[in-house]
Amino acid sequence: MKIAIIGTYPPRKCGIATFTQDLYKSLIILSDEKHGIFSISDGCEETVPTEVSFIIDKDDVNSYHHAAQLINQNYNACLIQHEYGIFGGETGCYIIDLLQKLTVPVATNLHTILQNPSINENKILCQLAQYSDKITVMTPYAIQMLKEIYQIEEEKITFIPHGVPEFTYNQKIAKERLGLQDKKIMLSFGFVGRNKGFETALEAIANVEEEDFVYIILGTTHPNILKEEGEFYRLSLIDKAKKLAIDHKIQFINSFASEELLIKYLNACDIYVTPYPNENQISSGTLSFAIGAGAAVISTPYWYAKDLLAEERGLLFPFKDAKALSLIINQLLKDPDLLKRYRSNAANYGAQISWLNIGKLQLNLIESLQQDRAVSTPSSYITKQNKLVAPMFPTSNHHRLSS
Repeated sequence: MKIAIIGTYPPRKCGIATFTQDLYKSLIILSDEKHGIFSISDGCEETVPTEVSFIIDKDDVNSYHHAAQLINQNYNACLIQHEYGIFGGETGCYIIDLLQKLTVPVATNLHTILQNPSINENKILCQLAQYSDKITVMTPYAIQMLKEIYQIEEEKITFIPHGVPEFTYNQKIAKERLGLQDKKIMLSFGFVGRNKGFETALEAIANVEEEDFVYIILGTTHPNILKEEGEFYRLSLIDKAKKLAIDHKIQFINSFASEELLIKYLNACDIYVTPYPNENQISSGTLSFAIGAGAAVISTPYWYAKDLLAEERGLLFPFKDAKALSLIINQLLKDPDLLKRYRSNAANYGAQISWLNIGKLQLNLIESLQQDRAVSTPSSYITKQNKLVAPMFPTSNHHRLSS
C-alpha cells in the first residue's frame, strides 16, 4: 500500500514540514512500501530530499492537477496536511482542485480550525470534509468545533494525536553538554513572534527565587516578521530582560529549532513553558514534543493545551498572568517530588504518542478506508458526495516521480 503525503517538507522551515517528515519516517519504518512526498513549494527551496516524489508549485493550479494524476496512477491512498497558508489560490483553494480529482482514499489532517472563520475559510474546510474520506484532528476539542461550527458529522472525523520523537536520554549528560550542569532549565522553542507571549514569561522570571535558574528561548524570528521589521521584536525582548534585571537568567538561542537541536535542549530542560496570549490554537508541535521529552509543562489554557495537559500531564495558568506563572515555577523548583511527578506523567503519555504509534494509527485508518472503498466502489470511477470523478487530467512539467 503506497501512500502519497501532501504538505510542506524540509528544507522548508515550518512546523508542517517537520510534521510531514516525521509522519513519513514513521510510515517507512512500519511498512516496506515506497511512500512518496508531494511537497508544497513556494520556490525558496534550493534542493529537496530524494523521498520527494513531486514538487507542487504553490501558485500553479496545473501543478495540483498533475499531482492528482500522479497520485491516482502510482499510489493507493493520500494523506493531506492542511494549513490555510501553505496552499495557493484564494484562501488556499487549489488543494480543493486537487482533492476533487483524486480517486484514491484520502485522509486530511487539520492543523488549524478557526473559531470564527471567514466565509471562504468556512467553505474551504467544509469542502475538505466533503472530498476527503476522513478528516483527522489532534484533540478531542477539535471534534467538537468541527461539529458545532462547521456542521461536520462526527462519523467523518477521527482523532489521531500529534506524534513525538522517542526520547532516550540522560538529563545530567545533556546539561553538561550545554554547560548548564548546575542549572534548573526552563525552555521555550519555536519561531519567535508577538503571538507567543514571551513578555509574560520574562515578567514571571523576574519573580523566580531560584538563583541557579536559566530560561532559554530557542528559535529564529518568524520569517514574516523578519521580512517586515527584521530583528526588532527579538531585540525588544532582550531589552526587556535587561530592564527587568534578569538578563543573566535568560539565553536567546537564535537558531532554527530543528529536531536534532530540539532533542538536545529538551533532554536537558526541567520545565517547558508555552505562555501563548490567546486560546485559539488547536495544535502545537512544540507542546507535544515537550510532553514527549518528559518536561514539566506549564502553559496558558489554549485549546490544544487544555486537552494535552489534562489528567495532571501539565499545569495551566491564566493568559498574560506573569504572577501566576512565577508562582507555579517557584513551586516546582522548591518541591523536587512535585517536579518529578509532572515530568513522569508527561513522559508516560509521551511514550503513548510516539511517532511509531501515531504511524500505526495512520496506517490502520488508511487500511480501513481502502476496505470501505473495496466494498462500495465497483469500478475505477469514484463517486464522492454524488460527484463523479475520472482519473486522467492535464499534465505539467513540474514533477519528479519516484519509480
